[in-house]
Amino acid sequence: MSAQPQPESNARGPGQMTWLPTREDTFLLMEASGDAVFVTDRSGRILSVNPMAQQLVGRTRDVIGQSFQDLMDCRLPEAKGSGVIPFQQMMKSGEVTMVPSHQWTRGDGTRFELSTTFWPRVQLAERVGAVIVTRDLTSAMEVQRDVQRVARLAEDSPNPIVEFDGAGGMLYANTAMVELLTVCGALECGIEAMLPPDLEGILKDCLRTRSATCRIEHMIADRVLAWSFFPLGDLDQIRAYGLDVTADVALRRAKDVAEESARAKGIFLATMSHELRTPMNGVLGCTQLLQDTSLSDAQRQLLQTMHRSAEALLVLVNDILDFSKIEAGKMSLETADVHLHSLIDDVLTLVSELAKKKALELTVEVAPEVPGSLRGDPVRLRQILFNLVGNAIKFTERGRVAVAVTLQQAPSHLPESILLAWSITDTGIGMTEEQQARLFQAYSQAEASTARKFGGTGLGLMICRQLVELMGGEIAVESQAGKGTTFRYTTLVLPAIQREQVQPVATAVSKPEVRVGSPKRILVADDNEINQVVACKFLQKLGFEVESARNGREALEAASRTPYDAILMDCEMPEMDGYDATRAIRQREMDQDRHIPVIALTGHASADDERVCLEAGMDGVLTKPVTLPALRGILDRVLRRL
Repeated sequence: MSAQPQPESNARGPGQMTWLPTREDTFLLMEASGDAVFVTDRSGRILSVNPMAQQLVGRTRDVIGQSFQDLMDCRLPEAKGSGVIPFQQMMKSGEVTMVPSHQWTRGDGTRFELSTTFWPRVQLAERVGAVIVTRDLTSAMEVQRDVQRVARLAEDSPNPIVEFDGAGGMLYANTAMVELLTVCGALECGIEAMLPPDLEGILKDCLRTRSATCRIEHMIADRVLAWSFFPLGDLDQIRAYGLDVTADVALRRAKDVAEESARAKGIFLATMSHELRTPMNGVLGCTQLLQDTSLSDAQRQLLQTMHRSAEALLVLVNDILDFSKIEAGKMSLETADVHLHSLIDDVLTLVSELAKKKALELTVEVAPEVPGSLRGDPVRLRQILFNLVGNAIKFTERGRVAVAVTLQQAPSHLPESILLAWSITDTGIGMTEEQQARLFQAYSQAEASTARKFGGTGLGLMICRQLVELMGGEIAVESQAGKGTTFRYTTLVLPAIQREQVQPVATAVSKPEVRVGSPKRILVADDNEINQVVACKFLQKLGFEVESARNGREALEAASRTPYDAILMDCEMPEMDGYDATRAIRQREMDQDRHIPVIALTGHASADDERVCLEAGMDGVLTKPVTLPALRGILDRVLRRL
């Protein structure tokens, strides 16, 4: 049924019409409403509900005949708890009554925030009930609360937040931004002074790319702010977040300064190592040569003392260089064959002279199950053992020093490895617990008088600890004052590689030391006259013909005139250094059918320095100070290739 036009009351002009809704129209309006509608009688009992009301209370729940007040417990805010309810007030006053917001919990526990309006139903001037319209505000209020929460977060944030429109105009700045403006003394300059100089370009790029721009640092007064810019969804707006990174920047600068200082110290130590090795090469070389001359007993004794002092200085230089590598994190291990018994014998041979002078007994006990051949770093294993045995002899006046090696269970995550347990026990002066606590620290010895009485830098044990840890082991000390000391440490090594035995061929091969025909000719290139003399004397002693050059350019010219069998090339020389001279020789050899072995002479002892030499085209590296056996060995190796 549809509404029919009816004549209007006499209050209207003649011919004017109005629409009076029928029951069917009212029903359609209720059905189409997006709000929950309840129709009640004069006592407040529900007569009918629309679909939204049924959905609100629960589709399976029948509320017809139930009191609306019992269902919703809706009360006016100012009358909360007073017993006055909005339906009763409406029936009493005949006026529309509204409750803007009230909480309601449905039977299944779902909470709602509702707004309810009570419209009086009137028939023949008598109030017969109400039409109650309830709107669900839950989602809208959640959104509103989220907006308020975000606004509070922005205001409560300790960091500055600024919003801009698409044209770069400032829409909002939080309290922290204003406070920071005051702290930085930039009130007269405006907020723009707190932001990066290229603000306009940053905002345009942010909107154009729809991507964030982060960590743009800007300095204002004595502070550094890091700004990040974010586009706000489809809105033509950008939000900027600031962060005070003054402390971080100061820390970063301090870190850069510290790293630069560490690099400078590393360069200084490497340079000093080289500079010290150069004169030591002359001292040790000359003492070796003098020992083969006719000397009186007194002269020989003085010469031996000089030689031992130079060797002690070389140990000190090596310790300093190792310490600088450890500090720089550049200490690394090599992997090569290790013959355990030979290694231990070498160390004991080196210290035996000092032990004899003190009448100390040196003993070695290697457990039968310990393999004789292994894989590891023989140089570092020897260094650890030599340092600890040397210390034991140094601090023991009578009694004995005992070395023992046993086998322990390898860790489960490295089942193929071998764990060696070492112990060095002495009957020396011992240490207190306090002295033991600082024993493995750099530059530390048991007490100040120790350095004066026994010598040393206090670096040796710290280096030993670092090497042991690099080998996957641990080191510890047990000691009592006056009763001796035991150092225990472990090292992880690998099993030896089983190589096939190669049967010797029937033809006889001449030994590499036997030089057939005329003597081989060697060129020595070194700008230091003393080192040049030592190298030439060593080579002549080995049976070579020798010529010399004072720099790389002279060496290059000499090599172009004379077909030398090998060149000993100092790396650092004036006019042209050894690296450039070697590169020039290799470049020239590209048009020739020959290769002159070039052996580097260097005071730098690191693996990096050796790599630089080899990359320049050198065939081997001889570290200063040069010894006769080392020189013979490297020459035999490179000349064998000819």
